[in-house]
Amino acid sequence: MTDRTPLRAPAGERRLLRFPVLTDLDGSELAIHAHAVTGTADGPTLTLVSGVHGNEWFSHAVLRAVLADTDPAALRGTLVVVPAANPYALRTVTRYSNDIQQVGFVNMNKAILRDTESITGRTGQVLVEQIVERSTHLLDFHPGPWGTAWGVVLYDATGPLSAASREMAVAFGMPYIQGEDAAAVFPNSVFDAATAAGVPFIGVEVGGLGFGAGSEDDWLARNVEGVRRVMAHLGMLDEPVSPRPVTDVEVAWDLRPRHGGMLVPEIGVDRLLTPTSEGELLGRLLSPVELTVIEEYRAPGDGILLSVPRNHPVHPYNFGFVIGRARPSTS
Repeated sequence: MTDRTPLRAPAGERRLLRFPVLTDLDGSELAIHAHAVTGTADGPTLTLVSGVHGNEWFSHAVLRAVLADTDPAALRGTLVVVPAANPYALRTVTRYSNDIQQVGFVNMNKAILRDTESITGRTGQVLVEQIVERSTHLLDFHPGPWGTAWGVVLYDATGPLSAASREMAVAFGMPYIQGEDAAAVFPNSVFDAATAAGVPFIGVEVGGLGFGAGSEDDWLARNVEGVRRVMAHLGMLDEPVSPRPVTDVEVAWDLRPRHGGMLVPEIGVDRLLTPTSEGELLGRLLSPVELTVIEEYRAPGDGILLSVPRNHPVHPYNFGFVIGRARPSTS
C-alpha cells in the first residue's frame, strides 16, 4: 500500500532516506536514495529527480549544488533530492537499465505505470509510490547525454495541473518552455506518473555533456538558479523572482541521423536557443571509414535551435538537431 505521508526530515534538519527495491543475485540490495532537507516552517514538498536515464548525469552536479546551498533555517517545507532514480542504468552509464532478463521495458521512463515484472519496472514503481506520490511538486531533470545539449523546460499543458505546471516552468527562468499532454506524449514516464498523482511537474532539459567547462558551468548555474527560482515561487524561500520573457514552443523538426557515422556540426554550441533559417546547413554525417558525406542536415524552415550536438560518433537515430517554433496562440 502506498505511503502518502509527506517526505520530510525533522524540522530544521537533513536526512538521507533509503527505499529498498529488491535483493540481487549476489546478495546486494538495490535501493533508491533520497536526501530530505526540512525547514523550520511548513510548506510544500518539492522533489528533484535525476538519473532516470543513466547517461544523463550532468544534472547530478546540479542536485549536489542545490542540496549544498539549501539552509534548513531559511527553508519552508521540504526539499527532496533523488540523485540516482535508476541505479541499474547508472551503474552502466547507459540510457536504459541493464535489466538482466530484458523483461518488459528497460527504459524506465516508459515503464513506470505499465510494467512491474522486471527490475526496471519495480524500480519505477518504488520511485512513484515512495517519492513521487508523497511530493507536492516535482522537477525531473533530463539534460543531454554526452554530445548533445538541450535548452528547454517541459510542462503539463492539459488537465487540472496545467496552470500550476506552467507557472513553475515560467518561474524556472529559461526563455523557451514546451507544453505537452503528459499522458499522450510521455506515457508511463515520471511526467505521466506525477500527473496521475496530482503533482504539478516540470521536466528540465537544460545542459549537456562534452561541450567544455565554459558551457557546462553556465548550464550548471542556470539550473541551480532555476531551481531556487521555483522554490521562491512556491514560497519555500524568501527570494525575489523577477519575471522574465518566455515563449511557448513546440518541436517543429527533429533531425536525427538515419545511419551511423561521425556527426560533424557546422554550428557551435553557442547557437543553442538562437534562430535558424530555412536552408541553413547545420551539420553533416561522415562515413568513419570512407570519409565521405552520408547525410547533410539543413533547417527545413525558420525556427529556434532547442538542441544541438557536438562532433562525435553516433548510431542511427541518435539525437541530432531539434528545431522548435512558437506555438500558435489558442486565445
